[in-house]
Amino acid sequence: MRRDDSGQFGTKHTLSDEYREYFEDYSDWVATHVDKERTRERLEAGVRAWLRFCEDEELDPLAADENDVRIYIDELVREEYAETTITRRVASVSKFYIYQRNDPRNTAEIDNPTEDISLPRDYGIQNLSEYVRVLDQEGKTDIISPSAAEVSKLFEHAPGKRSFTYTMNELVLRLFWETALRADEMSRVKMRNVDSENREITVRSAKLNRKEHPDLYHRCVWWSPDLDFLMKRWRPLRRNTADDPEYLFVNSSGEQLTPSYLSRIVKEAARRAGIQEPLTRDENGDVKQHLWTAHRLRHARITYLANQTDMTSTTFG
Repeated sequence: MRRDDSGQFGTKHTLSDEYREYFEDYSDWVATHVDKERTRERLEAGVRAWLRFCEDEELDPLAADENDVRIYIDELVREEYAETTITRRVASVSKFYIYQRNDPRNTAEIDNPTEDISLPRDYGIQNLSEYVRVLDQEGKTDIISPSAAEVSKLFEHAPGKRSFTYTMNELVLRLFWETALRADEMSRVKMRNVDSENREITVRSAKLNRKEHPDLYHRCVWWSPDLDFLMKRWRPLRRNTADDPEYLFVNSSGEQLTPSYLSRIVKEAARRAGIQEPLTRDENGDVKQHLWTAHRLRHARITYLANQTDMTSTTFG
């Protein structure tokens, strides 16, 4: 059954206690920070819909990542919601995480999983409204491309003190740059798809549909000989986390790293290098989008290859 604009399937289908508590806390915050009643109603309706989705998926809202939001957007698109409704829903989700990030009761760092999502760029949605100006500064996000010299500063400031963490983070940063992979694509790289002899990684596209683009759904990316040392150093470190982990990048318990975690490595390296800066802020002055993200690194690499090399044709997927 299709959800209504409040995110419910019917008048009798309400949020469970756990998710209703998230909503009520957020609603109290909105009431004290948003003046216009109609805006408050829309923000609350959007977050109720998001929490309804999280409950359906048995997903902890505070553990949601970019891929979860994209699945949510895909569902809205599939159910043929109006573009204005989708933009309001996504803006409401973003607002929810701005609130969570500033809630003093949350001792852990809270990421905004909408941060690297652009509705015009990723979904072709152009019917934007005042509710999504914070999300899609389209005139900015598509023209800012850091130089190769600026990117090199990230490699020198990879976060992490232990050999495991530092090696992994530096390799993540360098692979982002050399392969132009998206964060969710890198998160899904499995060891069976890594060909060290040919320095090649087979990647499943995060954007293309297999039926519509069977020849492009999988593509190959390569790394330079300069990364051979880091790749060889990382292999035994990752193997020590678990019994032959399936994914290339894992945490100390051998679990797959999420796209948001990988993007956070880029943000932290930029902060440590002293080059991170806010790109957009919300109406409360809180940072909505940073200059340095995994997506920005991808954009910088593609721009560099197009403008500074003899590359004639490359499929980035």
